[in-house]
Amino acid sequence: MEIAPAELAKKIVEAYKLLPKDKRLLVAIAGPPGSGKSTLAYPLTDALNAIILHHAPMNPSSLVQPESSDIAEPSKAQGSNDEVAICVGLDGWHYSRKDMDGFDDPKEAHWRRGAAFTFNLKSYSAFLKSLREPLTSSKAIEFPTFDHAVKDPTPSDVPVLPQHRIVLIEGLHCLRNTDGWEETVNQFDLRIFVEVDRTEARNRIVKRNFQAGIITDYKACEERVDAVDMMNGEEVRKYRIQPDYIITSIEDHPFSKEAFSEL
Repeated sequence: MEIAPAELAKKIVEAYKLLPKDKRLLVAIAGPPGSGKSTLAYPLTDALNAIILHHAPMNPSSLVQPESSDIAEPSKAQGSNDEVAICVGLDGWHYSRKDMDGFDDPKEAHWRRGAAFTFNLKSYSAFLKSLREPLTSSKAIEFPTFDHAVKDPTPSDVPVLPQHRIVLIEGLHCLRNTDGWEETVNQFDLRIFVEVDRTEARNRIVKRNFQAGIITDYKACEERVDAVDMMNGEEVRKYRIQPDYIITSIEDHPFSKEAFSEL
């Protein structure tokens, strides 16, 4: 079912209101590279908090000016006040570059970073299971985030707390239904897929990777995007489960706070 961002926020709040008091609502937001899933997820988290709390979140999730150009990043203080919703990026479960040095084929692992096998699926699955535990204690659930400056996972500043009754998780493989990921996708209550035109996605990825200095030669950057990111995108589409909702990204920067201004 195709849906607009503001309508999606309303659907999530409706599902939240039906929750037992000791449960969390888990929402997956997946999509191919360059689709805009992270630029949707963080403003969406802020919109959910604003609807539920009846005021703008004191510590919003979305950064107005992310540190890494054209790469959506969460605020380090998100969820540290009275916020009910918090957003977690799957990128935090990337294997570190040091870990990948120990792979059977380190060169392939580094080159294909972002493919499903370059994520720590066991750790990610354990995190999701911990979110499913009844909210009967004040247990804080730590999780990793991805630091684009150091190009490796780092601990989050704010853990998932009992007050965080809605947890959005955004990432390439959140809806993947093969290679052991089936168990993780079944943990979610709502599943959203962000689709995008392939040419538009390629243009976005080349621009952001080059500006972020991931590859400093423009031609080499294009070659890597074609060989890795676009391949990952096709896998994301091929091996996804059927989502509950689909959002199609059609412009260069489609999602922002303005997408939820009508709420």
